Amino acid sequence: MTDPDTSRLGIDWGTSNRRAYLLDAQGGLMRQHSDEAGILHVNGDFEGSLRQLLQTLGLQRADIVMSGMVGSRNGWHEVPYLSMEQPLTALHDNLMEVRTSLPEVRCRIAPGYKYIDANGIPDVMRGEETQVLGALSLSAANGWFLLPGTHSKWVRVENGGMIEFLTFMTGELFSLMSQHGTLSKVMTEQQSVPEAFAAGVQAARHGSFTHTAFCCRALVVTDMMPPDHTASYLSGLLIGTEVYDILKRTDAPQQSAVQVVGSPALSARYLSALELLGIEARAWQPDAVYLAALRALFSP
Repeated sequence: MTDPDTSRLGIDWGTSNRRAYLLDAQGGLMRQHSDEAGILHVNGDFEGSLRQLLQTLGLQRADIVMSGMVGSRNGWHEVPYLSMEQPLTALHDNLMEVRTSLPEVRCRIAPGYKYIDANGIPDVMRGEETQVLGALSLSAANGWFLLPGTHSKWVRVENGGMIEFLTFMTGELFSLMSQHGTLSKVMTEQQSVPEAFAAGVQAARHGSFTHTAFCCRALVVTDMMPPDHTASYLSGLLIGTEVYDILKRTDAPQQSAVQVVGSPALSARYLSALELLGIEARAWQPDAVYLAALRALFSP
């Protein structure tokens, strides 16, 4: 669709949430919309949910590019993963067309990537590849990219391409441990306590997470830590464990800054942990990064 009356709409369609970005002809942001219509919340009616979104935005003719879990096995249409040998520019060439009954609407979904390490262990991503593409489009340097989230990603980039990536279930583990089990019983409020977070990061250097996690409870029941510090301490312990796992690698971040792309609140925690461990980092504004990726995906 090249008609000037056709709107260009980018959608970051995740598991729990959906974010839409309406672009002008030059790729500038005209309007932004977010809702909780993630793939788990639409009861399989993706076309109906998209129709509602278009009505909300007042759009009839649209060229739509979607990324994220909408292209997963549990999403609208499963889009095959790209291999690490394929550059990020291959995202544009491998957009999957989705047939709909919506008149004058073109829908395409971006693929994700799969990576198999030297031990034959697979890892996958959907959505984060667009963030890396966008950051590189905004002149981000080669090196390590950190994409915080429920499942955070560390991606190593060389010569503008992804070389490897690792996924950590840090956010999911924090949610599970703070809501269920013995640690949840000693937590009172999940307020932010910087000194407790820093203590958790430092405790992670001792390794053996299953042991240090129990010590988090022991600190409270022996009155060595107030209950309202527990959530921050656990957050620091989890994030610190993740960062230390990266620092143990032979290709760990050293010379170049870690490029951090994520929500401001969660990115701030990672930036704090990296600073505590003496690692230089640069934060990118996630909406600006996604817009840059959309401009690349919509390019001729």
